Amino acid sequence: MRTDRAELSSKIKKLKSVVPAKTNRPEMQGILVQDGYLTASNMELTVRARTDGAGGEAFMIPSKAFDLINNLPDGEVEIMPGRNQDAYTILIRMEKIRNRYQVMDPSLFPLPAADHCEGNEEFTVDGGSLITSMKRVSFAVSASDGNPVLKTLCLHAAGGTLNFVGSDGHVMAWDRMDFDGEFRMLIPRAAVDRLVSMGIKGQVSIRHNGTSAIFVSDEYEVYTRIVSGEYFRYQDIFGELRLHTVISRTELLDAMTRAKMCTEEKCPVKFAMDSFQLRLSIRDRVTDYEETLELQEEMSEPLTIAFDAGLVLETLKAFGCDNVGLSFDSPKMPMIVEAEDSDFRAVVLPVVVG
Repeated sequence: MRTDRAELSSKIKKLKSVVPAKTNRPEMQGILVQDGYLTASNMELTVRARTDGAGGEAFMIPSKAFDLINNLPDGEVEIMPGRNQDAYTILIRMEKIRNRYQVMDPSLFPLPAADHCEGNEEFTVDGGSLITSMKRVSFAVSASDGNPVLKTLCLHAAGGTLNFVGSDGHVMAWDRMDFDGEFRMLIPRAAVDRLVSMGIKGQVSIRHNGTSAIFVSDEYEVYTRIVSGEYFRYQDIFGELRLHTVISRTELLDAMTRAKMCTEEKCPVKFAMDSFQLRLSIRDRVTDYEETLELQEEMSEPLTIAFDAGLVLETLKAFGCDNVGLSFDSPKMPMIVEAEDSDFRAVVLPVVVG
């Protein structure tokens, strides 16, 4: 295999997070090179990246070689597979640099089945729009909750719309794009994170069955399991609320950041809104922070409501627009945050304070 070192290193960086650090399957602790692809897998998630310069022979690049390849000088690198008695090896060679590794038998590497999702409907979406919506919503997907459904992003296509929904039980995010088709599947957060991190462009084809799905672009293929279970009736959660205003997202985000950095404890932030003003405050045993912000639309009646400060910060960071709409009903009902430039919106549950 002869290929550009920088290109190979870039692909390895995008795949190496899939390679398990600890496993009872040592053949998976590396990247397989075969049939013009680099492949990494942890059994639940498999990612493949097209690569140039690979010959017909399959071989493994072990995880301990990743840093060496990343730190080689720019130019063409050569990787040569070989065998030493019963051991498989690769030789990495570039100019005056050479190093030989003992590697696993590449035939032991678990590749996805050739007929993965065969016979199921295939549909195509714009990769840029797909990744943008996944990225917006993924902040709300739980990373640690015991409920497996909360650790998924829901893709739900119906009525000419593809919906993207994530929730950790305290905040819920929802985005959507035009799409002609019908399906529903729950994608694990790990697969969503990989799709987002790879920066997929162009058209993406998606096939799925009851247990797994494939996302395929010109450069990458992502194979993931589908989580079983029923998702929340998210449309009902994003109902019309009777109180509404608009505020500068950047001003509110900056104020929240200042308030949060003054605290030593996890404590709620209070929003006291009246007419065209929002008085933001955080208090704990060492801090009594207060800042007043201007609202762009008048609140029809005063309202004081409290939220987990960290949730509000993460929610505001997920938006990219200048201004956001805020909707409320009562101190015990959620806040709905809406983008001014897209269909993206989020629900944040309040907290009860004395």
